[in-house]
Amino acid sequence: MKKALTIAMLLAISMASFAQRQKVTLGKKGEMIVNGDTVAYIEKEGCKLLSTTCQFFISNENNDLLITVTQHSFIDKDYANPKHPNGVPVVYLVFSFNGYKDVAEIESPFTLKEETVAKLITRWNLIKEKKLNPEGIEHFINANGCKYSEKERRQNQPPTIQVIH
Repeated sequence: MKKALTIAMLLAISMASFAQRQKVTLGKKGEMIVNGDTVAYIEKEGCKLLSTTCQFFISNENNDLLITVTQHSFIDKDYANPKHPNGVPVVYLVFSFNGYKDVAEIESPFTLKEETVAKLITRWNLIKEKKLNPEGIEHFINANGCKYSEKERRQNQPPTIQVIH
């Protein structure tokens, strides 16, 4: 277990340093450009002030959908306080990948724009050679899991009623 943790930490550090050396920009037509090379295209739906939806669709040059990123929120009852007596709002992103049944969730950045999503995709090495990167996706899913939706589900389950005869 200790060896696996060490390997995972080294992999995460090497991926972080690799991502730091990459320059990520967006083109005028939604091109996701990494170090001068267009690797994918990104479209945004919703994500405006008072909008109820916020989604990003990442596709390849053939317009095949690769990744969908959806913003979700819930009230975390574990952190109720005088300012938020019912709980604190938590906003998170769900990454789903074409051809994969598992998803991953991460905390949503305060400012959510196409460039932010493009940098997250690059940092986690989710696209390689203009295609989904299975190793990067597996690492991303294993590292992040579904902690937000699982917590929301646990908090919103009705109490169990035991019938005593």
